[in-house]
Amino acid sequence: MTIEFQREILPLIKQRLFEPGKIIILYGPRQVGKTTLSKQILHEYDSDNGYFNCETQIVESTLQSKDPTTMFRTFGGHKVIVFDEAQTILNIGKALKLLIDTYPEMSIIATGSSSFDLANKIAEPLTGRHWSYFLFPISFNELIQLRGNREVFESLNQVMIYGSYPEVLTTRTSLDAQLLLNELATDYAYRDLFKYKVIQNLQVLTDILRALSLQVGNEVSLNELARLVGVDKKTVSSYINLLEQAFIIFHLSPYNTNQRKEIKRPKKYYFYDNGMMSAFGGGFSEVDNRLNIGAQWENLMIAERKKYNQRKQNICANYFWRLQNSGEVDYVEISNQILHPYEFKWNKDKAKRSSYNFNKLYPNAEPLQIINNHNFFDFVI
Repeated sequence: MTIEFQREILPLIKQRLFEPGKIIILYGPRQVGKTTLSKQILHEYDSDNGYFNCETQIVESTLQSKDPTTMFRTFGGHKVIVFDEAQTILNIGKALKLLIDTYPEMSIIATGSSSFDLANKIAEPLTGRHWSYFLFPISFNELIQLRGNREVFESLNQVMIYGSYPEVLTTRTSLDAQLLLNELATDYAYRDLFKYKVIQNLQVLTDILRALSLQVGNEVSLNELARLVGVDKKTVSSYINLLEQAFIIFHLSPYNTNQRKEIKRPKKYYFYDNGMMSAFGGGFSEVDNRLNIGAQWENLMIAERKKYNQRKQNICANYFWRLQNSGEVDYVEISNQILHPYEFKWNKDKAKRSSYNFNKLYPNAEPLQIINNHNFFDFVI
């Protein structure tokens, strides 16, 4: 039985869908439900035949013709049309620009599972002609709509280990979840990167991802990482950048002011999904047996907070904070020029005393909050 999640991004897309001369770009990792959501929108507007997979030859050749009349003859006649996996088409941005400029009444959604191609070949030609949205793995809020608060709370341990890809959430056994995640980790995660020949050494990429999964919550030194995997710093930096553009990982930068004792440190890297973190880290052991449970919890909370802020349409900046020899704070969110510091603790343990130095240095900031496995609903839902 197929379970259809109600995606919280849907109302945001629908409110922009029919703006004349505007295209909707829907980004997101592979297998998070972009195609399912797109087809749901098509069905709602009686446009089921408006779905076009850009990986098929006829769709590719028509878009590459760059002829608006030819494109409209093939794709027109629907209230809404979807170009799925649009990043696979060379210079897709120019093709869509010609189409929407010639036929501004068309309602177009273009999806992409990587940003490095879409960003270069869609965003620039479509400047002023598009709205961009990001589809995450299933959020706690979306899961609650389907299963209720109690069941979601009780399944927290499973989400910590296996994450929240739609298909993973609906598997019947832990083994099935592991097989799905391993497939994603070894296939889908690299698909775009290899197709465009931007990755030359799979083993190096795998080693980098494993190293990053084991350093979640810690600052990552590119020099140390380069020595660990046996390549130069430039290669490591390039691969990490590509992994971010493929929506596998994201980073937090250090919060840095001009105070003399403040130091600018390397970035911290997190995974969009805890299941991917487990897969690349090489293990799906139970939460109670995990040595890195604190890192798993921190990754989950920061990833879920990204989903929360999108749903709430919060405009904010995100950092971590560290003062040399004086403490650190896992996550600092700045909205309306107000600093909101957070510490993530799996259990109800108190934060390190040094963490409170943050509020001493920034007395106008909100009090430090500790997010644990009992009060996290207020932080992510």
